[in-house]
Amino acid sequence: MTRTLGEQLAIYRRRRSMSQRDVAEAAGISVDTVRQLEQGQRHTARLGTLVKIAGALDQDLAELIGKPRGLVVGAEDGEIAHLRRAVLDLIPAEAEPDAAVLRDELGDAWRLYWVGRYAALARALPANITAARASVRAAADPAAARQAQAVLADFLHLVASLLAHLAHDDLAALAMYQALAAAGHAEDELLVAGMSATRAWMLSRQGLLGEAESLALATARSIEPSMATANVDQVAIWGENLRYACVALARDGRHTEAAELLPRLRLAAARVEAARPARAWTERVTDKSTRPLAGLAFGATLATMTAVAVAGAADRHRQALALEDQVPNFGSVSPSMRSRHLLTVAWAQMADYRSQAAVGTLLRAEKIAPDLFFHQTIARTIVAELLPRRRKQRLPGLVSLAERMGVPAG
Repeated sequence: MTRTLGEQLAIYRRRRSMSQRDVAEAAGISVDTVRQLEQGQRHTARLGTLVKIAGALDQDLAELIGKPRGLVVGAEDGEIAHLRRAVLDLIPAEAEPDAAVLRDELGDAWRLYWVGRYAALARALPANITAARASVRAAADPAAARQAQAVLADFLHLVASLLAHLAHDDLAALAMYQALAAAGHAEDELLVAGMSATRAWMLSRQGLLGEAESLALATARSIEPSMATANVDQVAIWGENLRYACVALARDGRHTEAAELLPRLRLAAARVEAARPARAWTERVTDKSTRPLAGLAFGATLATMTAVAVAGAADRHRQALALEDQVPNFGSVSPSMRSRHLLTVAWAQMADYRSQAAVGTLLRAEKIAPDLFFHQTIARTIVAELLPRRRKQRLPGLVSLAERMGVPAG
């Protein structure tokens, strides 16, 4: 049975023999917040508040908010177990690896990730990782070894990202550690920097916001390019690290610092757009000469989406919705990015009591990337907040959406 955030909070609080006031004092928040969550008068709180509550209860944030682990839809036969064996290097290679085939499969795997097809990706990755490891062992010379290490690094980077979405954070961290080691052996500074951006995102998802911001800013400083001479990939990876630093700062309640990063983010985006104008995702994803790696999608679209997220994190919901109207080239980013961004918009609409608009935005996000949608805790939270409003508003489409997500409609 799915528990609400308030029910989870009460269970963990009683397990530690803490009163509501004890939790509030340890978290540095008001006791009314704890009481309202447990009594169901509120169904969620800002991420920074949830991080503090989880810390006070010595509990993982994902466990507190009830994020489902593993594949929510599409699971067939032990995908997580197979991924674990691949990360732990327990699967023997069945055939001699072909480097060219592996590179093609890497591009195909990233495309599955960016459209949110997690079940298909989870089934493909164990064999890919095993073959990539075998390719490293079979490399005949240093140059071939570096190329093989880069491919292995990217596959491990991908599996770490997938496992983070599936709430297997410890296994994701191990895969990312291995990915960074392989990228180091590949001697590719930008590959390492792109993975550092992903690691910052993973830390932020776990509520380790200060650590996420520090890592992303340190990486950005280490690769900060000269705008006059840097190539577009350097600027894009720099911008990607700034983006994750900005989001971590905003979620940590450091709104002024987050806002101060936005002009640098826009500068990086303008430089990228000048060299690599935005194209529709459907055009870019069929271009077999490239693959959607970290930084490839960075540009004005993601920079403006970040500004929306920063305003929303500061509870400036109307500003967030005004900025949403300025997002350019929405179709240039992947379906998963679009769907996740729409959840930020739906949150702002919900908070501004534009309830029917929020339902419409949720349905749009579900349609764009249905598999990914059901892995997003924020989607469940918004639905739970909207359901009691049916007493005063009709909100067509909400109950059927709640049923698909397994959220009790009451």
